[in-house]
Amino acid sequence: MLKKMTTVVAVALATTGCTWVDLKPTAKHVQIGYAGDIAQCQRVGIISVNTQSKLIMERGDAKIQEELYILARNSAAAMDATNLVQHGMPKNGEQDFTAYRCAAVG
Repeated sequence: MLKKMTTVVAVALATTGCTWVDLKPTAKHVQIGYAGDIAQCQRVGIISVNTQSKLIMERGDAKIQEELYILARNSAAAMDATNLVQHGMPKNGEQDFTAYRCAAVG
């Protein structure tokens, strides 16, 4: 009975669209953009992130991408970066980004 209940809870969580990661307050300022957005910025490093692409069944691409963005923004904030440029599309729940530090406008 307990095994059946655990399976039901796991399936419910997997299909409700829950995000397993939270954006840290320090990462709220980190933007994800395009190479043209960072022409006047300093490159600070490469960030590689990953999340589960499959639990009991395949997870949706949008949910996986959302989690990868959050993980990358959290990592960028720890590097004092302000902008990210992604390297292509996610594959198997993994994605790479280049982190940049851009001067504040204003």
